[in-house]
Amino acid sequence: MNDVTCGQCGSRWEFYYLTHELDGDKKEDVLRGNGCPACSWGSSDRATGEYQLERVQSISRNTDLDPIKYSSL
Repeated sequence: MNDVTCGQCGSRWEFYYLTHELDGDKKEDVLRGNGCPACSWGSSDRATGEYQLERVQSISRNTDLDPIKYSSL
């Protein structure tokens, strides 16, 4: 699967959904590790932020995007 991991809560999101169903700002929020719909964009109790490395690795493995652009590590 081409899943991208949320950097805040660890939820996995299908890359197709991110690129075709979410608007541009929300897509960028997920890719930059600012949260996703499952963790209320980083404001729920699930949003610990401990999945940032996994997020960058999932972008590198599962998409054709440049992971460096979305890396804040």
